[in-house]
Amino acid sequence: MYTYSQLLKFCTLVFVKLGMDEDKAADTSEILIEADMMGHSTHGVRLLPLYIKDVENGNMAIKGKEEILKDTGNCVTINGKLLPGIWLTKKSLKLAAERAKIHGTSTVLIKNSHHNGALAAYMLPIVNEGLVPIIKSSVPSSATVAPFGGTKALLTPDPMAIAYPTNKDPVIIDISASITTNNMIADKIAKDEKFEFDCLLTSTGIPTNDPIEVQSKNGTVMPLGGLEYGHKGFAMALGIEALSQGLSGSGRSKKPKSMNLSTFIQVIDPEAFSGLKAFKEEMSFLTEQCLENPPIDDNNKVRMPGQTAINKRNKSINEGISLSMETKSTLEEISKKFDLTL
Repeated sequence: MYTYSQLLKFCTLVFVKLGMDEDKAADTSEILIEADMMGHSTHGVRLLPLYIKDVENGNMAIKGKEEILKDTGNCVTINGKLLPGIWLTKKSLKLAAERAKIHGTSTVLIKNSHHNGALAAYMLPIVNEGLVPIIKSSVPSSATVAPFGGTKALLTPDPMAIAYPTNKDPVIIDISASITTNNMIADKIAKDEKFEFDCLLTSTGIPTNDPIEVQSKNGTVMPLGGLEYGHKGFAMALGIEALSQGLSGSGRSKKPKSMNLSTFIQVIDPEAFSGLKAFKEEMSFLTEQCLENPPIDDNNKVRMPGQTAINKRNKSINEGISLSMETKSTLEEISKKFDLTL
């Protein structure tokens, strides 16, 4: 088990030793660790070696500022200049939250951003202000998901997250337009595992559970809904890419080569509409109705999105953060490389 402060200090020092600005290093470390605390281990500190590699290869900028391309007050467009995506996303969420309190809603578009990790990991600070944050992200430089009915990779898993407050715990929704994600595929390969069900397609469109088919044999990830209803995941992906790539002006037509994200961030202030009190009352009532819904299985009752993540986060705070053996081994190698103690 690791403490939050222990991992934060270690990861931050690694990035600083690479030459990254300290605020960027701290923000990047914080969100990676937050993902592990919430149980999103595929997007946690296991990504540290990939980030290190991108810094060393010049694919992630480590110093400097983003460029504001357009600012109309409640709408902002930013060129991220391949700076750390986590730092850019945190900063943009904070800006959108500040502007939403003025304008009711605020939207920030980021293009040319490096990877931004688990979207759920950003939600709590914003939702705890009584606001509704939304993030939608896509990678125009990558393709692992074919359009529904096709066999050639064109889209990315295209994640989105939305969170909202209630009178108790907030609801945190973090989903992708595909059945699984690229990081989950990488995690399965690292552990020499296959998926428990067919969520992938071979290069000829045959269902498979073998992640190697996607990594090295031109297979693809099924859109959400699979073979029968994948048109829904395909449509969702198009919507996410429209809001992230289309609105930012940075999409697949530009043919970017390295890790390069386009991200849509929006924050809504319920006070600008019916008010936060009314919002919480309605969404708390709906939450209670969902939780009280008669279960199919008495041992597996209805849960709200994010409920397990919040419980895991609380457990991590109280008992420490658990990491996989593979991640522990990787951190040990990194500690030797950078002459750091973990």
